[in-house]
Amino acid sequence: MGDTARWKITLAYRGTAFHGFAAQPGMRTVAGDLADALARLSRLETAPQITCAGRTDAGVHASGQVIHVDLPNPLPSTRDEVVGPETLVRRLNRGLSSDISVLDAEIVDEHFDARHSAISRTYRYVIHEGVVADPLLEGIAWHVPQALDLRAMNQAIASFIGEHDFRAFCRRAPGSTAEDPIMRRVISAGVRDASGSQGLQPSSGRLLVVDISAKAFCHQMVRSIVGQVVEIGRHRSSAADIVVLLRGGTREGAAQPAPSEGLCLVEVGYGQPGLPEVPVPS
Repeated sequence: MGDTARWKITLAYRGTAFHGFAAQPGMRTVAGDLADALARLSRLETAPQITCAGRTDAGVHASGQVIHVDLPNPLPSTRDEVVGPETLVRRLNRGLSSDISVLDAEIVDEHFDARHSAISRTYRYVIHEGVVADPLLEGIAWHVPQALDLRAMNQAIASFIGEHDFRAFCRRAPGSTAEDPIMRRVISAGVRDASGSQGLQPSSGRLLVVDISAKAFCHQMVRSIVGQVVEIGRHRSSAADIVVLLRGGTREGAAQPAPSEGLCLVEVGYGQPGLPEVPVPS
């Protein structure tokens, strides 16, 4: 393909419009739409390979997903101009549907890897606590009709901070066994009342936001944590149950994972400028 440059691109998308991030034959995915747009922009015969920081499931949103992709350098242009980051962002957004937005783009070192260079990932889960569902929150928040004990939820979620075996809160990876530990380190976790913040005000009840940051997550980890914490907010479970589940390493007795549409990947952290990237297994 000749000379190429590696691009780091930051995306936002509405997950309910897609069957997940990863490309799947016959299904609309974020990677599929983005790869097609990149191929058209770069005048490639085949879609380029895209690597993302976190492969979101069907229905899961993102406001800060990061990908890297290798594209021809220089990029083709209809005029005698260099296609820089601003032009790339503008052209990609012109070629994508309203379900995806390209927020930023930059050329990075060829060793940068959107997945393995990441040192943290932050997910946000939105819960609408209210007797009546708000149609304006449909598809972006989990409606819970019962009153929730915010203090109990916030105290309980702190039990997840640190390094633990998350087998009780993850779907087992293909090829692994029930005895294989799934070690993950949670950096921070909290629950707060976000009603009225940034113009978010439900028609009734309140909005609760769960923020969780970790070096890496396993499949359904955040949704499983949120499901358990909501059960604690309903007074159907307790923080002691979290300790038992973490030590037991089995999903027996665990709450059902929260619905996918309330979850959003909001930020991916990388090493400081000028410092080497630190690979993190996921």
